[in-house]
Amino acid sequence: MSGKMNRSELTEIRLKEALQRLLDGKPINTPCDGRINLKRINDEAKLSSGGIYYYKDFITKARSIIDKDISNNKQYLNSSNAEEKISKLRKQRDKEKQLKVIYREQRDKMKQFADSVVEENARLSFAIHEAYTKINELEQQILQNKLVPIHKPD
Repeated sequence: MSGKMNRSELTEIRLKEALQRLLDGKPINTPCDGRINLKRINDEAKLSSGGIYYYKDFITKARSIIDKDISNNKQYLNSSNAEEKISKLRKQRDKEKQLKVIYREQRDKMKQFADSVVEENARLSFAIHEAYTKINELEQQILQNKLVPIHKPD
């Protein structure tokens, strides 16, 4: 056999490396949230959708590793680190609530500004209409009051 590896072997190596990164908690291509499943391994290895399912032996090994990791994570979640995660999530939730309040206030101010612009536009349009009406009235008065010179018949 030649020194070159075929594509299948290279892909399986990519899958193993992706699984190890996920187990170590240092993924490169997926979120670092501690969750491990076959799709996450597939995405971490940058395979096309469902590409992992061509490697049945790897899937079997990966599932047993995932099951062990899940049981370890249950113990981990029962530890004090779970409190840290919960605290972090609560802070994130509170920050999101504050942002919502700020965004709502900004939205209300923008709406109020838009309403005032529309109101000013309507007021100015009406003022222009009144001015045109007055101009037309004055032009009519000028035409009616226009003096016509009287010519003497020759």
